Amino acid sequence: MKVRRTPEKRIEYFADMLKALGSDARLKVIRLLIEYGDGGCCVGDIQKEIGGAASTLSHHLDRLARFGLIHSRKEAQWIFYSVNFEVLKELFNFLWQDCCSRSSRLVTIQSGK
Repeated sequence: MKVRRTPEKRIEYFADMLKALGSDARLKVIRLLIEYGDGGCCVGDIQKEIGGAASTLSHHLDRLARFGLIHSRKEAQWIFYSVNFEVLKELFNFLWQDCCSRSSRLVTIQSGK
């Protein structure tokens, strides 16, 4: 999902995405789904790992899905969630290229000097 927006809109988009990740529960969900890989895992497994009420988990999953950070698919009565690795890569690239590349200290680290 490439974002073609003005520089300010790009920053706003990624800031909102980082806000979506700015919860310990949502970070735990992302970490768990990364472990499961492309196949993902069902809501029941996520709830066992994360804990809390089903409605709260639903809110967290909705927030992550709203920014395209996770995918869902239905198989029979089960809903499986998986990480959208392309969107995570886009976020990491934004942080590294647009933010970190401005720091001479990080450029020095990257070049090994």
